[in-house]
Amino acid sequence: MKQDQASRTAKFVSNGIYWVSQQPALSIEVPETLSRYTAAMTMHINSQRFWGSARLRRAMLLKQCQVLQAGSVPGIYLHQVLRKRCIESLVRSAVSGGIHQIVIIGSGFDTLSLRLSAEMPWLSIIELDHPATQIVKTAAIERFQLASGKCHFFAVDLSCQTLASALAGCPEYDPKISTLFIAEGLAMYLSEARVREMLQCIAAQALGSKFIFTYMEELKPQNFSFQNERLATSLWLAFQHERFTWGIKSSELPAFLAKSGFQLLEHKTHQDLRLEWLTEKNRQATLAIGENIALVVHPNSGN
Repeated sequence: MKQDQASRTAKFVSNGIYWVSQQPALSIEVPETLSRYTAAMTMHINSQRFWGSARLRRAMLLKQCQVLQAGSVPGIYLHQVLRKRCIESLVRSAVSGGIHQIVIIGSGFDTLSLRLSAEMPWLSIIELDHPATQIVKTAAIERFQLASGKCHFFAVDLSCQTLASALAGCPEYDPKISTLFIAEGLAMYLSEARVREMLQCIAAQALGSKFIFTYMEELKPQNFSFQNERLATSLWLAFQHERFTWGIKSSELPAFLAKSGFQLLEHKTHQDLRLEWLTEKNRQATLAIGENIALVVHPNSGN
């Protein structure tokens, strides 16, 4: 990403979830709290982009979202909604299982931490993200009074800093307690070496720590695109310095994780998201294909 700008991809995701929440046929797929928090975040990050009345600005944003989706990856917005719902379910299960600390890596404009902290103020949540993106996000949080509980924001540039050094410099992070780490929509922007580095760092944390991340299915050597991706998407990502740089075949993922001592607990593809999270009436809706979700654990973490 460009160093002086908030992530354009993060804006694309937030705008897309808002777009789904405003579609008569699809809005049922967006839970009320996700819809409400995303609307506030989206209105803020787009507040200077369109002219006219609030109603006109909203219409212009929704039209732009529709055009961008058609020209990039058909079904990408709905995929992102289902991805977030699946991850939230995994997070809630982990918290029910005894996790008291969550670290979200490269959180963008996602609102999960805000919604969880409002509901569970005892839960310690730390967001690590690029300063330019985090400045915009924290301004939206202050404007709409979205944050509560133990939700902390720590600015870090992971393109030039390791996860281990970021955690070491974060005063709110407690290395002695089991932690759930989340990297949604991040691994595809890293090199394989940086992904392994992240895994090794998490493996060294307190016993019982877990990791939820998404990754791109490798279609063929060095091709980590969505299966139904338009050419314009690759060009746009390259222009924004946000090109996908890593992925792996799902069949090779367990062995890849095992090299860092991890076990795969849960794995979700687009078909799993379709069957488990889409309502019956939208079961045949177009979904982006290529990004999967994994929940992993290191049996000997912290030892």
